[in-house]
Amino acid sequence: MVENWVREAELLVEEVLDRAAGEVDRSGVIPASHFDALAERGFYGFPLSAGMTPGTLIDTAATLIGGCLATGFVWAQHLGALRAVAFADNAALRERYLARMTAGTYRCGVSYAGARSAPTLFAEAVEGGMAISGTAPFVTGWEYVDAVVVSVRITRNGSESIATVLVPTQDLGGVEVERIPLIAADASATVRITFDRAFVADEHIIGVKSLGEFRSGRGSLTDWINGALALGVLSRCVRELNGLGIDAYDARYASLRERFATVMGDAEATYALRADIAQTAVLAAAAGVVATGSRATLAHTTAERLMRQASFALVCTTREPIKDALLDRLRPAELGREHGREAVGRT
Repeated sequence: MVENWVREAELLVEEVLDRAAGEVDRSGVIPASHFDALAERGFYGFPLSAGMTPGTLIDTAATLIGGCLATGFVWAQHLGALRAVAFADNAALRERYLARMTAGTYRCGVSYAGARSAPTLFAEAVEGGMAISGTAPFVTGWEYVDAVVVSVRITRNGSESIATVLVPTQDLGGVEVERIPLIAADASATVRITFDRAFVADEHIIGVKSLGEFRSGRGSLTDWINGALALGVLSRCVRELNGLGIDAYDARYASLRERFATVMGDAEATYALRADIAQTAVLAAAAGVVATGSRATLAHTTAERLMRQASFALVCTTREPIKDALLDRLRPAELGREHGREAVGRT
């Protein structure tokens, strides 16, 4: 039984992830041994551990993501799927898959494909299950996972609902998969999946909720948890600066991390925090490029990789309110003042 998850994550970063991060970035392939190491140390099921706290969850995730963004990005998707299955309405499905998911012997990705606002996946009820059609624009870890948890719009008896479904990747008919090249974490095997009446049996339905219930059950908590990605990138940038003898961002990182505990459940505060972390990651990465010097212009150096990762963190798992908050921070000061006058004039 792991007593200190954050320390265990630090050890895995030191012994495995950080050493191979450059090669993963260059090759575009995550070694299977990375996922095996995560499983052996209990990280596939750690959120369900007794005594788990939000702080430990965030610190552990950020540490692993900071070790190898591609590996951490794939692994983090599994945690979302784990939560869905752990609290599934379908007890038989939970009984069949949860233990294997917790052990990391059955690994999953996720795609919610705009189910809350502009859906891109739809389902039709058919005998024995449902037929899914539409597009999941970003599914991470396709080459490394056994199943994907997807949310689809389904119309029954004239009303729309959201069905969350565990879709096995093996022998799945009616799908077309296209690999998407990414500027960072490209080894994560992120793909676009087009479904053409792909059949999923009723036994794989995790649960069905009304549109209102689905929307109210997600939102700020998901946005809060997803902030671990940018925080992890920032932590790696700070670690790189420390190695170059620069501690200018240590206090800023500590302050942002401390705010995590206070904003949970507060949507507006979460948006502001996410924007502050993403902006700081870009600045810290830029400082690393400058401190490294001309060598940072070479492809796949650490400084260059972190600059790409910081750019990636600006938009990955970022919804409109976070994007708006970021744009406000990135607007030049004089334009910001002008924008403020325009806003006052419109009120």
